[in-house]
Amino acid sequence: MVKDPGSVVPPSVADSVDTITDTAGRDGGFGEPDANAVDVEAAIEEYNELKKELSRISRRSSTQESKLEEGVVTQEEFNLDEFLHSMSYENQQAGTTPKHLGLIWKHLTVEGLGADAHTIATVFSDLFKVLRPWRYFGIGLGGSKKTILRGLTGFCKDGEMLLVLGRPGAGCSTLLKVLANMRASYTKIGGEISYGGIDPVTFADQYRGQVVYNEEEDQHYPTLTLKQTLQFALRTKTPGNRLPDETKNDFVNKLIYLLGNMLGLTKQMETLVGNAFVRGLSGGERKRLSIAEVMTTQSSINCWDCSTRGLDAASALDYVRSLRIMTDVFNKTTVATLYQASNNIFDLFDKVLLLDDGYCIYFGPVNKAKPYFENLGFHCPPRKSTPDFLTGLCNPLEREVKPGFEKDIPQHASEFQERFYESDIYKSMIAELEAYEEKVHHEQPAEKFKEAVAEEHQKHAPKKHPYTASFYQQVKALTIRQYYLLIKDYQALISRYGTILIQGLITASCFFNIPLTGIGAFSRSGALLFAVLFNAFISQSELVNFLMGRPILEKHKHFAMYRPSAFYIAQVIMDVPYAIVQVLLFQICSYFMMGLNLTAGRFFTYFITLFFINMMMNGFFRFFGAITTSFFFATQVSGVLLISSVIYTGYVVPYNFMHPWLFWVYWINPLAYGYKALLVNEMAGQIYSCEGLGNSVPFGSGYEDWNHKVCTMKGGTSGENFVRGDDYLRSQLSYEPNHLWAPDFVACVGFFILFTAATALAMEYISTNKGGALTKLYVPGKAPKPRTTEEEDERRRKQADITDNMGSISTGTTFTWQHINYEVPFKGGPLQLLNDISGIVKPGHLTALMGSSGAGKTTLLDVLAKRKTIGKVDGRVYLNNEALMSDFERITGYCEQMDIHQPAVTVREAMRFSAYLRQDKDIPEAEKDEYVEQIITLLEMEDIADAQIGDVSQGAGISVEERKRLTIGMELVAKPKLLFLDEPTSGLDAQSSYNIIRFIRKLADAGWPVLCTIHQPSAILFEHFDHLLLLVRGGRTAYHGEIGPDARTMIDYFESNGGPKCSPNANPAEYILEVVGAGTAGKAKRDWADIWKKSIQAKLLDDELEDIHRNANQNPKRNALTYATGFWYQFWLVHNRMMLVYWRSPDYNIGRFITLMFTALLSGFTYWKISFTSSDMQNRLFVLFSTFIMANILIILAQPKFMTERLYFRREYASRFYGWMPFAFTSVLVEIPYILFLSAFFMGGMYWTTGLVNTPEACGYFYLMLILFVFWAVTLGFVIASVAEIPTMAAVINPLVISMLILFAGLMQTASAMPRFWSSWMYWLNPFHYYIEGLAVNEMADLPVICNDIDFVKFSPPTGQTCGEYLSSFFANGAPGYVNNPNATDICDYCTFKSGPEYYELTFGWSADNKWRDIGVIAAFFVFNVLVFLALCYWKRLGRR
Repeated sequence: MVKDPGSVVPPSVADSVDTITDTAGRDGGFGEPDANAVDVEAAIEEYNELKKELSRISRRSSTQESKLEEGVVTQEEFNLDEFLHSMSYENQQAGTTPKHLGLIWKHLTVEGLGADAHTIATVFSDLFKVLRPWRYFGIGLGGSKKTILRGLTGFCKDGEMLLVLGRPGAGCSTLLKVLANMRASYTKIGGEISYGGIDPVTFADQYRGQVVYNEEEDQHYPTLTLKQTLQFALRTKTPGNRLPDETKNDFVNKLIYLLGNMLGLTKQMETLVGNAFVRGLSGGERKRLSIAEVMTTQSSINCWDCSTRGLDAASALDYVRSLRIMTDVFNKTTVATLYQASNNIFDLFDKVLLLDDGYCIYFGPVNKAKPYFENLGFHCPPRKSTPDFLTGLCNPLEREVKPGFEKDIPQHASEFQERFYESDIYKSMIAELEAYEEKVHHEQPAEKFKEAVAEEHQKHAPKKHPYTASFYQQVKALTIRQYYLLIKDYQALISRYGTILIQGLITASCFFNIPLTGIGAFSRSGALLFAVLFNAFISQSELVNFLMGRPILEKHKHFAMYRPSAFYIAQVIMDVPYAIVQVLLFQICSYFMMGLNLTAGRFFTYFITLFFINMMMNGFFRFFGAITTSFFFATQVSGVLLISSVIYTGYVVPYNFMHPWLFWVYWINPLAYGYKALLVNEMAGQIYSCEGLGNSVPFGSGYEDWNHKVCTMKGGTSGENFVRGDDYLRSQLSYEPNHLWAPDFVACVGFFILFTAATALAMEYISTNKGGALTKLYVPGKAPKPRTTEEEDERRRKQADITDNMGSISTGTTFTWQHINYEVPFKGGPLQLLNDISGIVKPGHLTALMGSSGAGKTTLLDVLAKRKTIGKVDGRVYLNNEALMSDFERITGYCEQMDIHQPAVTVREAMRFSAYLRQDKDIPEAEKDEYVEQIITLLEMEDIADAQIGDVSQGAGISVEERKRLTIGMELVAKPKLLFLDEPTSGLDAQSSYNIIRFIRKLADAGWPVLCTIHQPSAILFEHFDHLLLLVRGGRTAYHGEIGPDARTMIDYFESNGGPKCSPNANPAEYILEVVGAGTAGKAKRDWADIWKKSIQAKLLDDELEDIHRNANQNPKRNALTYATGFWYQFWLVHNRMMLVYWRSPDYNIGRFITLMFTALLSGFTYWKISFTSSDMQNRLFVLFSTFIMANILIILAQPKFMTERLYFRREYASRFYGWMPFAFTSVLVEIPYILFLSAFFMGGMYWTTGLVNTPEACGYFYLMLILFVFWAVTLGFVIASVAEIPTMAAVINPLVISMLILFAGLMQTASAMPRFWSSWMYWLNPFHYYIEGLAVNEMADLPVICNDIDFVKFSPPTGQTCGEYLSSFFANGAPGYVNNPNATDICDYCTFKSGPEYYELTFGWSADNKWRDIGVIAAFFVFNVLVFLALCYWKRLGRR
């Protein structure tokens, strides 16, 4: 459109008026051109009215401002006024500079890694990788390169819309990504791109977020409401140059109002966004939210990748219309790829670019595209939409050639490109490009753009940075969002604080009223270490939450909404109140009950220290979340460091005993300073009494004189019956009491600041997202080679043969449902989602299930396929005139909307798995394999048959569209008797959709009944269906019956009941959706559900269904098999697959291996070659203590593994692939070889380095105990994961469980010191107790105790007695230990124990007789876990839906 700068109407207004009239005037609307025209004139009139109104309003005094929310008109004011440069007086004063930028690309070539560059990772391949570290830096990788785009040249001016079309793999998404400056995932980008004269590097640096790419997947926080999501986006994008007197809030409210109306989201504003696990918006509404979010960025150039996926035809058109108006009004540059676009949508664009295999085969005006190809000799059938015709040209099976042109037409993409380069259109486009470049050079739009962006920045936002909002405003907006995120997650809140409350009370009661004696001093330090440990474990659960939001963060980073460091700082700000509550709750529960030092100063010192320990550890764990996206990696590294921190706090190994090669860990250990501060705060200035049994030596009758006895507690001096806390701290732990505030407390605060800064910087500068290109991973040696022309022809011929030779294979099944009602529990009483729906599908019927987004299509399919587990379903359902039996789920195929597949296996392995388990067991495997190959050919999946399915969010695997085909393939290979498909074509291009629908039609012709929901059928696709079930909002039927030839039967029904006339060239599918009021602002003129109820057609259907009901067999007696195969065959297949999955999970298995080896070696070298002193007896126990934390890591790592496996199990169980038992047994059995291996290496790394007893029996016992213990830990992880549905929930339960186990093991607090309540039962129920007792007695049963000078307790005997004489009655009364110098008369060297057994029997009450009992008990605990796990697998075998 040529703009006249001198026109009276602002040019953008004129254009948008043009646009509206233009689109309406084109024929082939929805079959109601008249209605539409009236609509448009009304719109233009309204528009001009609004303009006059605005000029009036804007001149009024600013007292109106407070009323912004009230008036609709004022609401609309902003986006029209500011962006239209209307004639209003205010805007002349504001003098806003427009941001207009066009796009030019020349000779654009893009390369990525070839298929053979990546193979599926296995445990072996990754071990080899570790041995070749240089490959991590990209040296010597090998592998071919693949050219994705081949020398494209083109442009898109500001105010224009460009549509990019092509089949999947043609390079459409790559082109959009490269234009949006997302270059990370490509190996080489050649040619030049210019953003109105600005080069990509400068653009990325200063103007990121002015070009925005909207991906196919919707990434949002599920627990925020729609309004909160948009409010947040707008707060970060509120410009500095608003209208005079307009506050930031007014601006945000205005735009929310505008976007809500524009995209039909006003009613959903308070609804949660939701996702696969949280109930919220429907798929289509979520898609519209993504669109609204991109619009909030107010960027100049927008790239939309398949944004209409999941929208119904009416909503898709509404959305593209709003894009058109926005492009015109704001002079934006819009580039979009769309699958299955209708003609109405196509006509809204200015230019179209057609890609095939990276070649440009057409680039030019929209209206010349079809004639250009028709002149080349191609034929476009009537009713086929132009976009479908254009993409179909790239596929020899689909394109049709006019008679006589067979020899002349181009065959392959390269020939198409040659032809195009010779055409006049190409030459005229190049001429236009040159003229546009000249204009850009002349007018320098970049200068104006830079000025506009600078104006848009808020007051304190640096002009050189791409962010609109200042850092403070970003943090403020993020803090508000973080508050909503935390406060909404009730489950996490209740479980988090519940855990802390329970834990605080249990800890306090375990260390109840610790006495101020020598024995009490050890308990005190144990209790405080426990407080530190528990807070560290709680912080570790933050890691899960932190990693959950990463994809959203990466998206917003691309939108330049906020700095990632602002995101982190906002999290830290929101941590403060939560941490305060958490620490106070724990402290109030535990401080007084434990009998800690009761002065106000110490109470608050304890509080502030624990608070900073908590904040510091949050930062510590999150730092690892910031540098990696892998949950396993982050948990393993942080877990390993947590173990070293705990060992080196100075409690487990006192500073004096640390080996010189590792003592530096103590000085850089954040937990050590926190623990030191707590202990000094507690003990400094306290006096510990030495009266009472065991607190002094010698004790008993005749030993009352304190001049000749001494406290056993370290730091005592002869002649005093007490020990000062300060002396104990110095002599036992080498802590200086005056270090409490500096350096200890200061170090805690310092570490907190350090971790906060490090995490913020890591998030700012380390990008973990490669920008979306999926990497395909192949079985080694199976990567597809590029085909020659002959091979390609042969493949096409084979595909055609299979399609033609589908004989009638079906038995002919009739499926009926009558009066189906479905309601779900809801806050204000039950919510009815389906309302009295009846229907029938007969053999050979292909029934389309249609309706607007949110009408209940998926819900109805879920109910009919028996997939619902929540809510109440009423109604009658019959299959072949029988009530449904236990084999119903197995003999029906249900392709769900969510493509959930086991990511570790390849496409072929997955399909064979389905065929083996679901086809009859009498069919030989070779025949099943043959059938799988046929389906692979049919769905054009030969190239990905040996590719790993992978996970889209991890950036590896097959694409979204290939997943959709796999979902369909998985059901087809099972040869079901009845087929349900939920949107089999959403996200597919026209060609794949056509192939799939054509194939489903063939199935129906062969006698299979099919019910299929469909969103945006083109006229060509719609022709394949013969029956329709149409739903309207509220889950009610608007029509059910035949479609008829040319859709006449259906159209006549609507026209005869008062619907608008349908024009002959309209798409009937779009016509009916429009009639019943689909679309964003859809308004039905009549209540079609009521009309249907009263119609003759409904009466006839009801009579037929009643007849079936009367004659139906309510109790069929035939033999119905729930599963096609027997238990052992299922078990064999499921187990083999799980073994493969584990073998292909190197991050899990090698990670566990490295973690355990690190722990083992750390313990080994910390306690290198332990001696036989009494302190080293305690150290032998602490060596075993480090295995407790190892158990914690194994428990944490086992959970996400099991949760992901359970997701796939539920999907397969719902289709009755196999029962729950094979899955449950396999989950445990698959761990066995890994555990045997891990335990052996763990023992190798730790046992001999620490110098534990080296006899065959002792070593064998240790290994056996370790294996059983690790089995127990991993199965406990599974049990917790089975109870918790989501990882965040499990992360909250873990610290509670592990802390209780450590607490009651009898190590930090001996059983005799525990309150009777706990020692009577909890101590005996704790596996750690048996584990540590078994290993301790195994280790120390034959060891002597040989004290050294540090360990001797020294006191002087009375004058005239030797030490032996003085102590004779002490030993005669059964006292432990020995005196080293019985003949001395000055100082006696007394050693507290003489043998290992004496040490553990007197200190812990353990006995060597229990050694084998303990092993039996641990084995029993392991078996108990397995049984509980089996029960939970059965109980939770169905997901909530």
